[in-house]
Amino acid sequence: TAKDTIQWFTAQNDEWLLFFDNADEPNIDLNKFFPQCKHGNIIITTRNPGLCVYAGANTRVDNMEEEDAAVLLLKTAALEDVSRNTVAATAIVKELAYLPLAIIQAGAFIARSKNLEGFLTVYATNKSRLLREKPSQSHDSYEWTVYTTWQMSFNRLSPLAARFLQLCSLLHHKGISEEFFINASRYQHKSAIPTEQDLKDSLEFLSQFMLPDKTWDSLRFQEITAEIMAYSLMEFDPDQAVLSMHPLV
Repeated sequence: TAKDTIQWFTAQNDEWLLFFDNADEPNIDLNKFFPQCKHGNIIITTRNPGLCVYAGANTRVDNMEEEDAAVLLLKTAALEDVSRNTVAATAIVKELAYLPLAIIQAGAFIARSKNLEGFLTVYATNKSRLLREKPSQSHDSYEWTVYTTWQMSFNRLSPLAARFLQLCSLLHHKGISEEFFINASRYQHKSAIPTEQDLKDSLEFLSQFMLPDKTWDSLRFQEITAEIMAYSLMEFDPDQAVLSMHPLV
């Protein structure tokens, strides 16, 4: 059992390494699975930034550098790393925002279609289909696609958090500030267009961030955005005090 395993680690005199891989579920308290002793080492891989509280040190694994991303695409597509291919690959990985999983999926599609330079044209009108498609031949045992990875996270959000993320998808993916929503909540309807009925859904959404005295509830806003960030669907820049989301979300 998990309890027996923890006790075994605790009783060891030698150093040990305990590895928690893909510990992404924010509702699981990992502390219950940590051996309560002063020796040993623990590594956690996660998309949940909240788990940094356990770390003596942590490293953020960001998207790939452009050159490395282009090399990965060509390798996955089984194409030569020559100048013409590199130019086309660079444009593709830029469109995919340098996300490794998306690059691998694109490379697998290109390997079958043999059409590197035409990929972006196909992608422009078939983005959802391509991000859902799992390569029939893969380099590892990872079973999820870009779409299913984010869809599974999205499905775990509360209705309000899911609605918030959907609305943010209509904005530019960077520079999403709380002030934007505060200003919207103060909107006073004074014209015939749009009608109050047209604004009904928006006003109902914003009302869920309002206190009984009709002032903005910043704590509620932070709770909802923290829920979304726990699934790595958004990020917060403390220096600029703005939220952002990956372009492919």
